[in-house]
Amino acid sequence: MKELLQLETDFQRGRWLLIAAFSFSLIVALTAVGLAFKYSNEFSKRIYLVNRGEAIQVTCGNVTDNRPAELRHHVGRFHELFFTVSPDPKSIDDNIRRAMFLCDESAKRLYNNLSEQNFYRDMVQGNVTQRVQIDSVVADLRHYPYRAITYARLVQERASAIVHRSLVTETSLVDVNRSDNTPNGLLMRDFHILSSRVTQEYSK
Repeated sequence: MKELLQLETDFQRGRWLLIAAFSFSLIVALTAVGLAFKYSNEFSKRIYLVNRGEAIQVTCGNVTDNRPAELRHHVGRFHELFFTVSPDPKSIDDNIRRAMFLCDESAKRLYNNLSEQNFYRDMVQGNVTQRVQIDSVVADLRHYPYRAITYARLVQERASAIVHRSLVTETSLVDVNRSDNTPNGLLMRDFHILSSRVTQEYSK
C-alpha cells in the first residue's frame, strides 16, 4: 500500500515538474520572440550610409520630427542667398538663381523691384558688399501652410562707411518634394519685408 501511495506521490510530483518545465520553456520562448521583434523594429529604423569606405549609421524617424529645424534652415538659407550681395554681377546672379528655387514668384517680384530701383547696379558701381546675420527665425507649425518671421541684420560696407540695418521678414511655407535644389522639401510663399531700417552708421 505504501508503495502505491509513494508511486502516486511521485507521479504527482513528476506531473508538476513537467508543467513547471513547460511553463518556463513557454515564458522563455515568448520572451525571446518579444525581444527579437523589438530589436527587429529598432534595427529596421537604422540606415547605414557609406562615405569614402566608412559606414555611417543614421536613424530613421518621422518626417515631422525635424520639421522645425528644417524650416528654420530653409528660411535662413534663402535669406543668406538673397540678401548677401557682393560687387560682382555674376555672384549676384548665381545667389539669386539659387534663392529662387526656395521661394515662389514673390521673391522674383522683390528682386525685380530692387533691380528697377538700381539697387544692384549701385552696389556694383559703389563697390559695396552686403552680408546678412540671422538673429532668429520664429516658426509656427501649428497650422498649414506654416508661417515664419525672420529677424536679421544687414551690414553694408562701403569704402568710407559701414551701415547696419535691421530686417524683419514674413513668409508662409508649404511642403514640396525634396530635391537637390530643395533639400528640406519646403517652398516659401508670399515672402515680404515687414521692416528694414538703418540702426547704425559710421565712417571708417
